Amino acid sequence: MKSGVNLSSVRTTYVVLACAHLDHDPTNSLPTNLQALCQRCHMINDAVEHRWQRWWNVFRLRAIRDLYEDPRLARDRLLRR
Repeated sequence: MKSGVNLSSVRTTYVVLACAHLDHDPTNSLPTNLQALCQRCHMINDAVEHRWQRWWNVFRLRAIRDLYEDPRLARDRLLRR
């Protein structure tokens, strides 16, 4: 029986699986915490964690700048806003 699909026109893709830590803790490697996900699903799974990490890095860098920046430079920077 012929299915009507021309196999020469079928597009093949390679899917790379990555091991995802479901609780986002790389030290927790219990089998119940690990799941094999494709790269797209892994990024979707980690999206909230990535947003939090970006916020935390900006917050930390601003805090360090506030601690060590010359107060005159900080005043000038704030007045330019």
